[in-house]
Amino acid sequence: MSERQINDPQSTPPAAASVDASASRSGRGKINTSRRHFAKSGAAAPVVLGSLLSKPALALQPYNCTISGQMSGNTSPRPGAVNCKAIGRSPGYWKTNGTWPTGTLKGNSPTSGCSFSGSKGTNFNGFSSGGATLMDAFRYKSENSACNCYGLRDSPFANCASTNKASMLQVLNTPGGLNDTMIYALGRATVATILNSIAFAPDYPVTTAQAIKMFNAVAPLNGKYQVNATVSWDANQVLTYFQSLYS
Repeated sequence: MSERQINDPQSTPPAAASVDASASRSGRGKINTSRRHFAKSGAAAPVVLGSLLSKPALALQPYNCTISGQMSGNTSPRPGAVNCKAIGRSPGYWKTNGTWPTGTLKGNSPTSGCSFSGSKGTNFNGFSSGGATLMDAFRYKSENSACNCYGLRDSPFANCASTNKASMLQVLNTPGGLNDTMIYALGRATVATILNSIAFAPDYPVTTAQAIKMFNAVAPLNGKYQVNATVSWDANQVLTYFQSLYS
């Protein structure tokens, strides 16, 4: 695998990164070394990582941390403000935590031969909420004495049986560090966002259905999520927004 180095709270050194989708290899986005230009592609205002909430308590969705709040640039601190990154849990937390929110099941990791002892857990592909369903984005297969998980941007993905749907836990366990890719990092962030949206509903700034739609829009190479009539986000911007809600 190539195109490495993603700044993911679940793993990897703390190096920021961005994707150049036009310079892909084997269908995957190239990972660069900066996310300074999050607000490009028509975004009116950047996601302010670690920004303060505009409401005094997390009794309702914190507007400043919602997509609308980020677009409006509403970052004024108020009494009792809360850091956006303190709202949710990271992919690393959910990977090791034994209890997942209602409607999801952590399950077990597969053996090297891709068999599961006990429950496999909740599949990533096909998970639905609010009329939205996660696309066929992660599959697995046994090779080289390991059960490997591939994303739809990876060339081996097409050689994996469509019935081999990766579980959410398998997606969380995708390699980071030098073996990280945009689709892996986006998958991990999406799983964490979905679990957070269920665990902390209705206060979490992103709903489960919204997270699913955002992933589906940007997971394919060069995909865009339409934020509003004039603004669209690419995979890197969606990833950055998801990561801005947990640490």
